[in-house]
Amino acid sequence: MTAKSLIKTTKAMPKVPRKLARRGEFNILWAIVAVVGIALALFLIFYVFHGAMPSLGASNTLTVTAEELGGVLVINIKAMGVSAVTVKAIQLLAANPTSNTASTSGLSASDCVAYLNGRPSPQPISSLPIPSGLSITLHPGDTLTISCTQISGSPTEVEVFTTGSTYITPIS
Repeated sequence: MTAKSLIKTTKAMPKVPRKLARRGEFNILWAIVAVVGIALALFLIFYVFHGAMPSLGASNTLTVTAEELGGVLVINIKAMGVSAVTVKAIQLLAANPTSNTASTSGLSASDCVAYLNGRPSPQPISSLPIPSGLSITLHPGDTLTISCTQISGSPTEVEVFTTGSTYITPIS
């Protein structure tokens, strides 16, 4: 008969460094920090963006130039800023230096052609003034050029109306 040994031999467990033992806790902590950070970032973005929108809209502007050469009136409207601007109307004005006022009566231009960035405008312009109903959206960097060959009266200024402002420029 063979006797069984009463002592059981076991393999010793390899020592696990503390660094590896806490790795799981570390990953969970970073996951919680990331979720809280993303939630906080989204809240701040919506909070700040809502407050910043009015000031961003105010930073849009147009550069309007107008010149008459040889009976041809050329108006250039260039958009600058951070978002789109919509041109709503264009008027021709005749300044009255004695009373510091401007009049629109009897002023017009016909045989007009409009170009947006060198291509025909999506909304054609055949005559000026356009007191309302115009809706051409200019994005930053866009240029609207209007060229008219038949001018009646003696306009001295061009007035451009947008959704938020009015721009007046002299005709040189």
